[in-house]
Formats: sequence, C-alpha cells, structure tokens
Amino acid sequence: MELCIIPECYIDTNLIETLVPPRKGYNHQKGCGTVTAVMKSKFRDSFALGIIDKDKQQVDYLKEFNLVHQFDNLFLHKHQTRHHYIIQISPAIESFLVAGANAAELSLDDFNLPIDFDRLKKVSKSVNSKDDPRFKKLIRGIVKAQAPEFVKLSNWIKYLKDKNYNFQLDELVKL
Repeated sequence: MELCIIPECYIDTNLIETLVPPRKGYNHQKGCGTVTAVMKSKFRDSFALGIIDKDKQQVDYLKEFNLVHQFDNLFLHKHQTRHHYIIQISPAIESFLVAGANAAELSLDDFNLPIDFDRLKKVSKSVNSKDDPRFKKLIRGIVKAQAPEFVKLSNWIKYLKDKNYNFQLDELVKL
C-alpha cells in the first residue's frame, strides 16, 4: 500500500518518512518526471500520491490536475478523473526546511547541518540524505515546535494515506 506514495528525491523521502513513518517504505523516485511517470504507468487505475518540489518547469502530467487546496507553500492537486494526488512543496525542499527551522526558532547549526544555503543544498542532494539522522532530528524538532506547514503536510499525507479513494476536500481543508 505504501508504494503508492511517491516522493521525488532523497531528502523529500527523508522528510515524508520522518513525518509519517511507513511500515516498509515509500516509493522513492528521482525527479518530478519520474514520479509522474510511475503514477501514470504503475498506478494508472489505483490511488497514488506524488510529492514533488514546485519547480520552475512544471511536469506535463500536472495539466490533468486541479489545484484543490493551498496552504502557504504547499499545493495539493487532484487529478480530474483518477485517484491521483500531487503535493507540491514550494519553492524547493531546502527552502522549506530552512523556513520550518526558522518558524520553530531552530538553527541548522544545532543539527550539524550547514547554514550556508548552497552547502545545505549540496548535502541534501546526496544519496545519503535519505537516511541522514541530522535531517531526521531537524524535522522532528520542527514538528515538535508545531511549525504550521510541517503539521499541515503531515496531516495531508496521513489523511490521503488513510482515505485514498474516499477523499473529501472539506475534511482535508479542516486538518
């Protein structure tokens, strides 16, 4: 069941697994285009949730979706005819983490993560970022401080994971 939740990159996978721990693991893919390709091919007739960055260049598959809800820098899209959903994080995951840390009044330095954005980006792009305990501790700290976007993202994923075919927009908006 959890393979239908498809995060875009290593650090996104770390974020999602830390927010909503899976029993076995999520279906990590590399790049927005690969996430949507997997949604269209392997989950054509079933539920799927893609989690991607809101890049400057939008994926074509998103043209088949409607934006159904936005909360600050989180965008929830629903496919027009399928049980497919895409959560976009804007701008990119590194900025999302920095904003979450700031909202929680945490310093990346306290988690042994670079405070220089370019260095942080380099660390987050590494294959090792998927299981990097520094990011897990940072994310847990942000959630513990109840940073609104992290709470909202967690609630959306839990809701869609539990409800998949029984999605009710009014329920999701209340979360």
